[in-house]
Amino acid sequence: MTAPDPSPAPPAPGFAFLLFVLLAAQTVGTMATTMMPAVAPKIAETYGVSSSLIGYQISLLAAAMLVSLVFGGNLNVRWGACRVTQVALSLLIAGCVIAVLPHVAFVFLSAIALGLGYGLMTPSASHLLARFTPARNRNLIFSFKQTGVPLGGIGAAVITPAVAVAVGWKWALAGTAVALFGLVLLMQRGRARWDDDRKPRAISGVNPFGGIATIWSDPALRLLSISGGCFVIVQICISTFTVVLFAEEMKFGLIEAGIVLMASQVGGVCGRVFWGWLADVTRNCFTVLAVLAGVMLVAALLCVAVTPAWPVAAACILFFVFGSTASGWNGAFLAEVARLAPGHAISSATGGSLVFVNIGKMLGPIAFANAYLLGGSYALAFGLLAVPAAAGLWCLLAARAGVPRAAAGDAR
Repeated sequence: MTAPDPSPAPPAPGFAFLLFVLLAAQTVGTMATTMMPAVAPKIAETYGVSSSLIGYQISLLAAAMLVSLVFGGNLNVRWGACRVTQVALSLLIAGCVIAVLPHVAFVFLSAIALGLGYGLMTPSASHLLARFTPARNRNLIFSFKQTGVPLGGIGAAVITPAVAVAVGWKWALAGTAVALFGLVLLMQRGRARWDDDRKPRAISGVNPFGGIATIWSDPALRLLSISGGCFVIVQICISTFTVVLFAEEMKFGLIEAGIVLMASQVGGVCGRVFWGWLADVTRNCFTVLAVLAGVMLVAALLCVAVTPAWPVAAACILFFVFGSTASGWNGAFLAEVARLAPGHAISSATGGSLVFVNIGKMLGPIAFANAYLLGGSYALAFGLLAVPAAAGLWCLLAARAGVPRAAAGDAR
């Protein structure tokens, strides 16, 4: 008697499903890391501390991200990029749960789990997209996936203040944890196909600084990565302090301040798609990013002029433009890193470049908080963000001068 034929395996999910889950993971994961800045005044009220301390929580989160980026470089090879993303989402769930525990210390402790998880997400996503994305659309697809960062910021800006006013800010974190768990389960559907390149016997304990060495040995990658470290200072300070600026210094209501933050994140969504598309059309990512940096610098300087007399609409317009640059560079940046990196080391090089980015992310909020304490004005501190924008612009112009135009537009 012959055994019955096994039922055929379900078809592997297509590219659209991969892009959807990566975008969803980036969006909800970003929400998990940006919800607390969106309600910093409420958290400060709950525990009787200063709102400016949220900058230190974000800096601790960025320090934990550095640990993931430095020591997790080979996990995508050993476990598979899909499994690493699932682990990342699980750590974000743990961070949300820790944050709702009843003491202010847990708000800061949650940053460790949140940072460890968030730091694993982008290299693993880049690994998957580099495998399955057509080269001709690389900048646009990477930028589209990275719209999850401002989309997550929009979710945090819209949902968290409203939930905080209605039932308390901790409920927003609890809901985010549930959504993250759903994504962990959903990704399992495609794991067999997406992780078919994993090498279970690969060594986990590789040189943790290999990705950094790859970046530092290439002048274009080095300058590009340093520019990312400058730009992220502007990006993270907008996400962290916009609500505090408008709720405390400009005397907007919490929900109105959240609307301004939302405008900056909507700008980030539009900016990521626009700048990624423009980089594909012009075939010169360095020039496009340099233009972006110039607009960012001007927008930062205009923040000094913000006063309590400004209408919400005017504040939204300024921060829409500001956000379109400060949150718009990432997709084209990551695509260019993937293009310039050796084919076998895209994940490692992405992690190495993000080490530079996260050094800026770690130092930026602390520097901003101290600038506020010294100057006594959040608007002035926002104006000082023109300094890292100018530094990033200089790096891009220097890198552009050293990269021949033909090479800059080459597609693997």
